[in-house]
Amino acid sequence: MSAVIDNSKPHLAEIAELTEKVAQLDTTLTDIKSRIPDNRVSIILLSGDFDKAVAAFIMANGAIGMGMEVTMYFTFWGCSVIKKGKRLKGKSFPNKLINLMLPGSAKDLPPSKMAFGGLGRKMFNYMMKNNMASLEEQIEIAEEAGVKFQVCAPSLSVMGFDHDEWIVPVDICGVAAMYEVALNARTAYFVS
Repeated sequence: MSAVIDNSKPHLAEIAELTEKVAQLDTTLTDIKSRIPDNRVSIILLSGDFDKAVAAFIMANGAIGMGMEVTMYFTFWGCSVIKKGKRLKGKSFPNKLINLMLPGSAKDLPPSKMAFGGLGRKMFNYMMKNNMASLEEQIEIAEEAGVKFQVCAPSLSVMGFDHDEWIVPVDICGVAAMYEVALNARTAYFVS
């Protein structure tokens, strides 16, 4: 008995069908790859509260430690976290009032609960002293580790902040730039 070997060439229709299926799979794979988030974290900080700022920087520094890229977007009251201090010179009267009412820097932020007229912040600083880095130290760690800082451009005009009153290098941008980062991030947090 002899084996029958088919030496005929594949039909052109089969080749065309396989080529089309490979092209469809390639398109599907490209689409899937475009929807995979980047290895980054986006943190949007609206709050100017001490404890919420601490939490935001703990998350940022933790993500950096895990090899992720981190972008922090500061808007409205959150801008006080990275300000150098109170600056009134050259501002309009309403902007002076806003800047007088807001904390001047991270050192002046009150906690969201148990403020007790400034005593609460001192108590939290004391409790954190030997257990974790202070907020100011966490900001320095984040800057040195490569966290990218964005400041909301509309907040600058509304709150009366200047382009040069930040303790870290910032990119002053709008909401579209924040969304560009947040929508492509693996994780996005909104801290309010």
